[in-house]
Amino acid sequence: MINTTLMAERYQSARDLFLSNADKAGWEAHSLLHPLKGPQGIDLYTDVIHTGNPDSENLLMISSGTHGIEGYLGSEIQSRLLAENVIAPDRSDRHAVMVHAVNPYGFAWHRRVNEDNIDLNRNFIDFDAPLPENEGYEAFRALLNPAEWDEGYEEKLKAEAALAIERMGLGALFKSVSGGQYEHPSCIQYGGQGPCWSRRMMEDVWTQVMANKRRATQIDLHTGLGSPGQGILMTYGKDEQTRIKRARAMWQDIFVSPPAETDDTLTTGVLGPHLEEMFADRDILAVVLEYGTKEPVDVLHAIAADNWLHHHGDVDSERGARIKQLMLDAFYLSDTALREKSYQRARNVVVAAENAG
Repeated sequence: MINTTLMAERYQSARDLFLSNADKAGWEAHSLLHPLKGPQGIDLYTDVIHTGNPDSENLLMISSGTHGIEGYLGSEIQSRLLAENVIAPDRSDRHAVMVHAVNPYGFAWHRRVNEDNIDLNRNFIDFDAPLPENEGYEAFRALLNPAEWDEGYEEKLKAEAALAIERMGLGALFKSVSGGQYEHPSCIQYGGQGPCWSRRMMEDVWTQVMANKRRATQIDLHTGLGSPGQGILMTYGKDEQTRIKRARAMWQDIFVSPPAETDDTLTTGVLGPHLEEMFADRDILAVVLEYGTKEPVDVLHAIAADNWLHHHGDVDSERGARIKQLMLDAFYLSDTALREKSYQRARNVVVAAENAG
């Protein structure tokens, strides 16, 4: 059985520590109530805190939990940055903002998606235009979204993935699976049919904090891609060469531009490029700080299992509990040394952004 009490306590503890550390560090907080409830009926919030000078022209924003459960490591990083006063609270030339739990529903319920099964990083598109197409997804839809589940699924998934990599290459497979889709609401990598609550909330927050800004750096914390504990910085969007040049100047060898084989298919609906486009006349650099956890096929297995559980399975079953543990293993680092390594990388990234700002 899933221990919803433990899930509620885990979410609440992360939020309480973040807000407590923010208060001790002198940051001002504003909490935004999500319309749905969490485990054990608890209220869910996105918490926005800020320090420095709101009237300055420079902004530093750090966000966590865009992909729900990925927020547990992001929350720890944010809370420790606050505890160690890494971001100076008294700077008159910079305004600093942290957004905790962009997707509080997924955070609390141990899901990567939101309350509508939406991958937030596929939701930031123009829904008045024709919806993006991802022809490669259809070839893998049945494999990734089984109606029936058996214990041999993981082995089948690994075998099929290995064959696909041999046939089409890792980059093409990655685009096909991760590029998003807008036709199947109960399938993984769904982008939605309109702006979701978290998107509208982030647009409102961004509009408010960018009111008088000329320059901004936005860092979104993620897990699940790369080597365990090894945080890499990536950026996507228009005017790529200019942004890459600025990113390399700020972060040097920490920054890794997206490989060519991922191209725009992977960036459809991503938060960072959308924030940049909202204020296209400003100097904005939005990046993802991504931490590896497990092998890609293990992460994909966890995502597929969790999706099956919520659409075809029994969330309160013993199998449900095992799948939720799979999700934690795929998106959180249980190893203390790896979490320390992750924090130190984040600290270096933030210090560099502070010095550049």
